[in-house]
Amino acid sequence: MVGKKTFESKTHFSFSLEERVPEDNLYRKLKEAIDWDFLYEAVELHYGTCGHQSIDPVVFFKLMLVGYLENVTSDRAIIRTSELRLDILYFLDYNLDEDLPWHSTLSRTRQRLPKEIFEKCFELVLKLCIEAGMVEGDIQAIDAAYVEANACLENMQAKDTQLDWQKYIQIFKSQDPCTTKEFSSNTDTMYALPKEKKRLRSNKSHYSPADPDSRMAKKKGKPCKLYHLASMSVDTFKHVITHINANFADEKDSRHLLEIAKETRSRLQVLDIKMHKILADGGFSSGANYAALEADHLEGYVSLYGQYNKQREGFTYDAKHDIYICEQGRKLSNKGVKSDGGYFNYHYRSSVTDCKDCPVKQTCCGKSPRKKMTFTAFRNHYDRMEKRLKSPLGRRMKKLRMSTVEPVFGRCGTEA
Repeated sequence: MVGKKTFESKTHFSFSLEERVPEDNLYRKLKEAIDWDFLYEAVELHYGTCGHQSIDPVVFFKLMLVGYLENVTSDRAIIRTSELRLDILYFLDYNLDEDLPWHSTLSRTRQRLPKEIFEKCFELVLKLCIEAGMVEGDIQAIDAAYVEANACLENMQAKDTQLDWQKYIQIFKSQDPCTTKEFSSNTDTMYALPKEKKRLRSNKSHYSPADPDSRMAKKKGKPCKLYHLASMSVDTFKHVITHINANFADEKDSRHLLEIAKETRSRLQVLDIKMHKILADGGFSSGANYAALEADHLEGYVSLYGQYNKQREGFTYDAKHDIYICEQGRKLSNKGVKSDGGYFNYHYRSSVTDCKDCPVKQTCCGKSPRKKMTFTAFRNHYDRMEKRLKSPLGRRMKKLRMSTVEPVFGRCGTEA
């Protein structure tokens, strides 16, 4: 006989949420593994002693964790997802007939609490991972990726659109040079401000009122959007995140390598874990970064940006005397280090006398009376990094980096 299921609405149930969540469920394990009670004392100074009760801080931080684990960035979506999941309701200590907090409460609570409270939660989870033997600390893989902002590109507004009264008077007088009277708020004459030329949106000229920290950015093959830049450090043993920074999306990755390396090392040292190796892709490449890693006694495996070429076509470098020799036998001596647009370079020059009667002077020097060349002041650091990357260990470190931090970013739903 074929069975047929029919639905009958009920108002009373005999139901145990705890019995419905399997023993091997992730949220059940998290509920049993983490003691969140320290949060009550940590947030006490940021709440008053009267008025309506706030959202339970433990519930707030659990919802933030749910957003990460479910790859949900919207507060509305976090609440909507949690309402439909028995295991999440059990994790939050909510029954089926209880209403979850309003989504705007999450936004207000996030703004109220300082960064230090979130840091304490992160350090607690990291400490539990270390105690469980999931973190070795020796090798950290660093990468950065875009996190899409919850803001619309079309709603960006121009910066500094309000003119102060002094600028207004200048415009007022420039439109009517015959006017000698002082500007008065009681004047009956109306002078129209000159129309501003329409400008294309850029991070310098426009901002998002909904998210002022977001920035316009674009990855190859993807549309331009508003993003934040997430820089992350991941332990290569069990892929545990050991540190993460939020930065502006219009900044280069290389700008944040030393910061995240320093903060990761400090965090691990507090937990009695030592870090020795740093792995990163070419986006973090710079001579200054290579030099700083060596100064901090960190063994770096940071891919060279582009194709590093220590040679110059038509010239031979003499490392012993630190000179370049051209095909005509003329020498270019090192005249010292100069800053070129923030980059420190060695400047090599030939003598005017040597180049004066050279048969290829026109094609080699152009209109200059001598040959000039520049080369990065971090030449030796680049050479050592290149040698390290090409070694068997360096090739293994590259594979290890790609199999560690990139999958973690992929699970976070970021745009690498």
